[in-house]
Amino acid sequence: MLMTVGKSSLAKCDYSFITPPPIDEAARLRYPYVENLQGLSERTNEAAGAYAKACIAVAEECGCPVVDIWTKMQQNPNWKNAYLRDGLHLTPRGNKIVFEEVFKKLKERGLSVEILPVDLPLIADIDPKDPLKSFQE
Repeated sequence: MLMTVGKSSLAKCDYSFITPPPIDEAARLRYPYVENLQGLSERTNEAAGAYAKACIAVAEECGCPVVDIWTKMQQNPNWKNAYLRDGLHLTPRGNKIVFEEVFKKLKERGLSVEILPVDLPLIADIDPKDPLKSFQE
């Protein structure tokens, strides 16, 4: 999608790329989306790695930051069990890795929770009897 936007548009906006996570093909066979008569995983870690590599290349070409989740997760020898619930979807620990890496990248770029303006009311300031009123102020 970003390639169709064009590099001149990217210069005006701040984009970050995130690679896909790795794929545990054996787990995908245990938890298929549909009946799997061929006995083949519908996704492969090799394909996810190729996509991650292309994502990194496009980010570099556009001068945008990239969070390489595919590589980061596989640095843990137990990544399949630690980060993936069914070989594809993230566990709470997997989501934590993504959060930490994105947070770190945003902080490197000068963005942090402390400096962002609050544009919604705090939950404690919302009147449960008239919640819309809090959003109109």
